[in-house]
Order: sequence, then C-alpha cells, then structure tokens
Amino acid sequence: MKNSAKILEKFFKKEDAGVLDVFLKDHPRDIYKADHKLIKKLIRPRPLKGHKGNFGHAFIIAGNAGTIGAAILSSKAALKTGCGLLTAFVPGIAIIPLLVHLPEAMILLRDDAEGLHKIELSGFNAIGFGPGAGTGKESADLLFFLLNNYNGCIVIDADGLTILSQNKDWLRQLKPNIILTPHPAEFDRLTSVHNSEIDRLKTQIKFSNDYGVNILLKGHHTSIVTKQGLYFNTTGNNGMATAGSGDVLTGIITSLCAQGYEADDAMIAGTYLHGFAGDKAAAKFSKHSMIASDIIDGIGDFFKEYEINLTA
Repeated sequence: MKNSAKILEKFFKKEDAGVLDVFLKDHPRDIYKADHKLIKKLIRPRPLKGHKGNFGHAFIIAGNAGTIGAAILSSKAALKTGCGLLTAFVPGIAIIPLLVHLPEAMILLRDDAEGLHKIELSGFNAIGFGPGAGTGKESADLLFFLLNNYNGCIVIDADGLTILSQNKDWLRQLKPNIILTPHPAEFDRLTSVHNSEIDRLKTQIKFSNDYGVNILLKGHHTSIVTKQGLYFNTTGNNGMATAGSGDVLTGIITSLCAQGYEADDAMIAGTYLHGFAGDKAAAKFSKHSMIASDIIDGIGDFFKEYEINLTA
C-alpha cells in the first residue's frame, strides 16, 4: 500500500493528499508504474523459425469519407508492431489511398454492414474498430455485429466509443477480452462529466469492474485498469496531442493482441511502446512539429533497442 501511495502521488501531484488517502482506502488494489523494467518482461522474442502465420492476423475496421487517414495510420501501426498479416475493412473510397501508402495491407470492401456477415471472423486473431469509421447506422450495425459474433480481442476506439455512448444498453455485451481506449471527453460521454482526474479514475475502476472490460484512459499519464491492478504509463509527451495519435495506439494494441498477447499485457506494453515512439519522434522533430506518422516511425526504434538488448 505504501508503494501504491508513492506511485499515486507521482501522477497526481496537484491533488490534495487527503483525497489520495481516501482513494487508496476505497480502492485497495495494487498500483504499478508501466516502466522499462516491466515492459522488458512483457515483450516476447520472435521465434527464430517463425513465419507470417505465427505472428497473427489483425483486422482493422476504420476510415470513411474524410477520415481515410485514420485507416492508414491504424493499419500501418499494426504492421509496424509486428503482426504477420493485416486486413483493412474499408469503404471503396479508401482503397487506392490505402494501397498507395501501405501496399503490405490486404483489403476487404466495406460497402455496408451486411458485408461483415459474409466474412469468416474466426480467421482474424484480433480486431481494431473505430478510428474514423463514422457513427452512423452502418458503423453502429458493424459494432453490434462484432459484439455478438466475435469472441477474440476487440480494441474499440474513437467513433466506436461514440457509438457505445449512444447505445449504453450495449455495454452489458462487453467481454473480458474487449479493450476500450477513450480520451477523457470520450470517457465522460460513456459515463458522466467529471470535475477532477481522481474522480475520473474512480469511475474508470468502477466501470471496469461493473462491465468486466479492460479500459485504458488516455492522458498525460495514461491509466490502465486490468484484473491485476492499476497501471500508469511512464512514456510519452505533449507533442503526441496531435491528430491521429490515438489511431496509431489502436493499431499497436490490436497488433499485439493478434500476436497472442493477453488483453491486459497488450494494453500495458502497447501504451508504453506508443509513448516511447512518441518520445523518439519528439527528439527528432520537436514536440511542436511531430505528427502521428512520426510516432509510427518510432515504433521500430523501440524494437531495435529491445532486439539489441536481447542479444547483448
């Protein structure tokens, strides 16, 4: 408990100490820092004789008219994180831009919600849903179908979270292998408006307990609620507060899930990796000038350091 208090104080310096004491009393779960030492234990070496079939098939449902970039960013981030195969389920307008920017991706055409019914979803090891997907009936029908017909890991972000906030009766359909990745405004739409970060953290824990779902609350120090405890991420910077950064995180976590990581490990490792890549991007381009694509370029820096340390 003493160690948990120290960690909490580090991430909530502006909060009154008495408030933190009450929080620890009301929420007596272990609190951890997601730091380099922990991530080294979570990241797995790639099998020496592995082939693309060993590293999972990720399925990304993203993009729409005006938001094609979200599909490109999330799909590219997934491949850069190491999944063996990536299929993007996108509208026809996105096909050419996606192939131009990411020829490694496979594509399935998303004409309407019925198209998903014809796909053998069991062939995918994890699904990322939401970045730029839209919030209309077609997208809502897609998400509803997934919640009822797919048993693997689903990472729900962006428009997917908005759809859930508009259909809160669906929350009871969430499963333990579903990951929600809201920023504070998205989380408040799912729950209620909060007046402080500590109050929002309390609700995050309660929401996870009530619905049995993994929830990652993005912010200056992203908080992650898992069945093991509460984790605070230690990487990242304010230059990552830029369009598309969350789409990159969705791709990273989806890729790790597709590779066989448990949902909680994928959340913790993926968030750390995302922040690490963002720190590399800031060092190269500055916090003012970095963009989401620069974060993707930093993913390789993380794995390069990991592989060097693995063979040292």
